[in-house]
Amino acid sequence: MKAKSIRSFLQVLFFVALALALAPRAASALDNQVGKFTLPFEVHWGGAVLPAGSYRISADSLNSATLVNVYKENSPSAGFLIPAIGWDSTPASYGKVQLVIDHKNGEAYVKELKVGSEGVALYYAAPKLKK
Repeated sequence: MKAKSIRSFLQVLFFVALALALAPRAASALDNQVGKFTLPFEVHWGGAVLPAGSYRISADSLNSATLVNVYKENSPSAGFLIPAIGWDSTPASYGKVQLVIDHKNGEAYVKELKVGSEGVALYYAAPKLKK
């Protein structure tokens, strides 16, 4: 009986530690909003497929990572963590956020995300051809 209560205590302790570890990341992502946009149609972005609608983008640090968080507006739990396949620096004086959408095989996809205020351009792969 004692082993069972110790195991239960350790499980609770693990989940509390996990929650504490993730809380700063979630708060930091909300503080680092990159921009907002509205998609008039379905778009592929990395491995995700975003339906038409309004979204917001956040990132912990665009200068040190190539991951962005994309959340459906008014639905904080409906988010996507999207990795870039590459990045490049852009003039920070540009100051704008630009989402570049291209088409391949009849599908729209995000080709590039430019974040001028951070001096970063992130690049994304085109969707693979369906067999």
